Amino acid sequence: MLIDSHAHLTMPQFAADLDAVIDRANGCGVGEVLDIGYDRAGMDETLALADGYGSVYASLGLHPHEARNYDDGFEDELKKNIMRRKVLAVGEVGLDYYRDLSPRDIQRDVFRRQIGLALYFGKPIVVHSRQAFEDVVRILEEEGAKEVGGIVHAFSGSLEEARRVIDLGFLIGIGGPVTYRKSKLPDVVSRLPSNAFVLETDCPYLPPEPYRGKRNEPAYVRLVAEKVAGILGVTIEDIERAAEVNYRYLLHGERDIPPRIAYELKGNIYVNVTGSCTNNCRFCVRLRRSNFLYGYNLNLVTDPTVDEMVAAVRELATGDQHREIVFCGYGEPTCRLHDILAVARRLSDLGLPFRINTNGHGNLINRRNIVPELEGAVQKVSVSLNAPDRDTYMHLCRPDAGVRAFDSLIDFIRKASASALDCEVTALDCPEIDTDRCRTLVEGIPGARFRTRKFHFNTCED
Repeated sequence: MLIDSHAHLTMPQFAADLDAVIDRANGCGVGEVLDIGYDRAGMDETLALADGYGSVYASLGLHPHEARNYDDGFEDELKKNIMRRKVLAVGEVGLDYYRDLSPRDIQRDVFRRQIGLALYFGKPIVVHSRQAFEDVVRILEEEGAKEVGGIVHAFSGSLEEARRVIDLGFLIGIGGPVTYRKSKLPDVVSRLPSNAFVLETDCPYLPPEPYRGKRNEPAYVRLVAEKVAGILGVTIEDIERAAEVNYRYLLHGERDIPPRIAYELKGNIYVNVTGSCTNNCRFCVRLRRSNFLYGYNLNLVTDPTVDEMVAAVRELATGDQHREIVFCGYGEPTCRLHDILAVARRLSDLGLPFRINTNGHGNLINRRNIVPELEGAVQKVSVSLNAPDRDTYMHLCRPDAGVRAFDSLIDFIRKASASALDCEVTALDCPEIDTDRCRTLVEGIPGARFRTRKFHFNTCED
């Protein structure tokens, strides 16, 4: 379902038709709205709103514009209410150097005090940052806010600033401005990992196109989701799932998400074959962070059996909405060559083509040329190259097999390209990889096609 992670429904713009606003949101698939407290007078209204509507939850805090009104009495009220059942976070707190409605030294002090409350009560933080990014990040770091995490809402910064937010353990709040014609946000969003963002409206402000100049409301978060889906080249269902899992993981503490053996993404069925890999790529998250991809937990505890893989795929393949079945995940599928060939044979009646996403080590792993065996079971191989030469490959991909891995990879590409298989070779467009040299290398191999893959910070999303 869709979730609006940042709304201000207690503002006077909603006084006349709040019930209708919430009904419209529910009708658009918005199953939850986080109403954000921002001033002293509105705390009781925010709590009453959360108590009165099942789909509305609350975050409590003092906006930097109001920092001059923070005192011990307000802090006592905040402490009294912060552990109520439907209060999920502390916020909206932070710094605003654009309007400077409160002195900056007071803003910084109040920001620190509210971070302290969030840490004490174990609540995530909803952060406001406007023309104050360096001080916001510095204070979050100094106060240890990574312990609870949070959301930097209405993010409008650069790619490097987004990276710093994510490194802090915070999520990026994406709202209406991503839809604006001259916005630079799409470039940033195109690089975000799928486990790094939530969706929001900031209503009644920042409405998406085509509602600019009008009142924003939670129902319009669907337009944000549609835009993000277009930027990332996935379906709106993929964005809904990713944003919901990210939100629930942070705000509701829902972290017991079972690993997926098969999952739907981009109109395909992906099979999570193994957690083992013969590379330890510098840009891969396999061993470094929670392996959540568009809301799916890919962190296998044990490798699935053939029967489990077949059953998982059949559970999803109930219609004609899928283009292909892909052996993928965060491990190397050809480590289990015998099993994936068995799965392909048993699922051949589905009439869908099969693809293997591989690092190209299959011949090395299995100590023979496996291409003839693949020809009899799959139609396409997508090979991750990611380096134009042996030395770069050793530096970036750090293969278990050492220096011989690159030569074996190139040999596999040559054999696959000369076979009946459709052979695509890819490279990430991250700064360390010379994609032009990779393209030149691949184009020199008859039958091979080259494709550049989008680099999403520290992930290996396909």
